[in-house]
Amino acid sequence: MKLPIKISAMLLAIFSIASCKNNLEETPFSSLSKEVVFKDEEGLNQATIGVYQAYTAPDFPDITARFVLTESGHRYATAGILGSGADPYYRFGHNATSGAFDAVWARFYKIIFRANTVIANATLAVPGEEEEANPYIAEARFLRAYAYFNLVRYFGGVPLILEEIKSLDDRDLIFAPRATDVQVYDAIIADLQFAEANLPDSRGGAELGRVSAGSAKAILGKVYLTMAGKPLNKTENYQKAADKLAELVGPVNEEKYDMELLTNFSDVFAFSNERNREIVLSFGYFINSSNPNGNILPFNLFPSGLVNGDEQTNYGMTYAFYQLFEKTDTRRDFTLVYRYAFQGSARAGTEPGDSIIYNPTIGNYVNKRTKASFAHDDFKYGIAYGKMAREPRPAGAAVQGYSSDLIEMRFSDVLLCLAEALNETGKTAQALPLVNRVRARAKATAYKTATVADLRAAIRKERRLELSGEFNTVFDIRRWGTLREEMNAMTNDQIVDNVLVPYTEKLEIYPIPQAQIDANPNLMQNQGW
Repeated sequence: MKLPIKISAMLLAIFSIASCKNNLEETPFSSLSKEVVFKDEEGLNQATIGVYQAYTAPDFPDITARFVLTESGHRYATAGILGSGADPYYRFGHNATSGAFDAVWARFYKIIFRANTVIANATLAVPGEEEEANPYIAEARFLRAYAYFNLVRYFGGVPLILEEIKSLDDRDLIFAPRATDVQVYDAIIADLQFAEANLPDSRGGAELGRVSAGSAKAILGKVYLTMAGKPLNKTENYQKAADKLAELVGPVNEEKYDMELLTNFSDVFAFSNERNREIVLSFGYFINSSNPNGNILPFNLFPSGLVNGDEQTNYGMTYAFYQLFEKTDTRRDFTLVYRYAFQGSARAGTEPGDSIIYNPTIGNYVNKRTKASFAHDDFKYGIAYGKMAREPRPAGAAVQGYSSDLIEMRFSDVLLCLAEALNETGKTAQALPLVNRVRARAKATAYKTATVADLRAAIRKERRLELSGEFNTVFDIRRWGTLREEMNAMTNDQIVDNVLVPYTEKLEIYPIPQAQIDANPNLMQNQGW
């Protein structure tokens, strides 16, 4: 399954509280009442699409915030060409007032608010026809579960709001206290199980991009795998993860749920191939008058001149990460932009067509023609991230406006999650071929590991090579309990103008945004923050 269609900007009706906690002001979202919106199935359908749309709404900075919070806190993260837009997060210098936390919190609670409205009112649109309403409710519950899955991995236990907020009188919901991690995960599992039971196996045609039973199984398996690790350490969930993910793998299952591993790695991310069979979950970005900003990540991550000439590289990866890939590995030079031909207008002594090459000795890109450092030579910066559709932004779009979809989960992740779950339950012989299937596609050497410990290390490395930049890295490190090891492997020369913060236990989770603590008297801060 893949997600979602390039949908029109039909917003969910009634009012929206941007963050369920931020303030008590009503913000009109449209002039339509819910009685109008949920008067028939078409209205219910549009309201459900409104939940999808909340994942890609125009308040774009939180997309970069999500990337930074899941991809910058590890041994291979460093500054980009223009300095570190990932600061202070990549050096662990953040605190409860750092802006990224508010941004992602607000986004996910907006999604939860919309999903709750659909869930509460779906039967109004099809009175007496519960079976007609259930698929829409299932979609909303999936999207709510995915929002909570992100929140609990960022912040630990968060307010669990599972009912519609109808007015400002619903203070018990607006000022809900924190639930425990386990309570949040229990709600996630219940939502995904409902989605799995009430959605079609796969989608196609006009519905391509909406969630399915297949995508619910994939996320549910990943939820079980996450719960098996830290901080919950519910190791019995390794078997649950293995059982659930196995339902998606193998010729019969892959055909049933419309999933596969594409032949060429770069084809997965091509603009002309969005929502392909490898995409388990993605969110559609599009440029139009209501959403002029699109997906900001290419602008913030690509090296300047990769496609347009004015990209701003605010994040980098160390040369050591580049060296982890074998020379034959087709993922290496697509994930990281080691060299490229400059596009766009001439700037800083660089002409269109000039070859820009990363020089690991000096830690900068260099113009091959002029031999001059590109952009900066006053600090070392990393190799730019490039694992997205390398297409220019649409004509007339804002400078940061690209239309490429945001990929949240791929079938290769399903295979690696299943391999990990099998290995942790002692089924190493069954796990090894799954890892090698991913490596074979990348033209990398097959592993011949036989022990649980050796394959565990191989799987963890493989997740870096295959999935880096796809909202996994920090979450993986936390559930593996390897953050101290990651921080000990970092060096001060990858930290621009700041000292690396030493490991403390509080860094295993992010702080609840201070603005939310200030607004909600029932909300408690994470320990140490």
